[in-house]
Amino acid sequence: MNTFKLKILAADKVVFDGECEKMTIPCFDGEKGILAHHENILMATDVGITKFKPVDEDERVVFTGLGFIEVIDNDVTFLVQTSERPDEIDANRAREAKERAEEALRQKRSQIEYHHSKASLSRAMARLKATSKYM
Repeated sequence: MNTFKLKILAADKVVFDGECEKMTIPCFDGEKGILAHHENILMATDVGITKFKPVDEDERVVFTGLGFIEVIDNDVTFLVQTSERPDEIDANRAREAKERAEEALRQKRSQIEYHHSKASLSRAMARLKATSKYM
C-alpha cells in the first residue's frame, strides 16, 4: 500500500501525526489532492474543509484556516492557523458570524473592513459547511 507521513499542526495543537493514504486540501484556486510520492511542493492553503484518510481508518474531515503545506520526499507537513473537527464547531455561533459578516458587507466601509468582512464570511461559511455536511 502506498502511504505517506502526514503531520497537521494548528497553532494550538497537533491535529494528526501518522501514516496516511490520501488527502484533499483547500487552495485558493480549488481543492488539491495529495497521494503517496507526490512531487515536492510548498504552497499556501485557503480556509475550508480538509479531508484525509489515515491507514486502516475511516476518512477524517476537519475545518482548517489559512496555512501552508510542504511535501518533501513523501513527508507532508501542513501548518494551519486553526483547525476544528465538525463536532467541535458551534453551528449557531457560525451562523451568527455569517450574519454579522453579511451585514458588514452591506454597509459602506473602507476597503480594509470590506476584506476583513469577506474573510469572516468565508470562515463562517466553511464552518457551517463542515457541520452540515459531515455531522
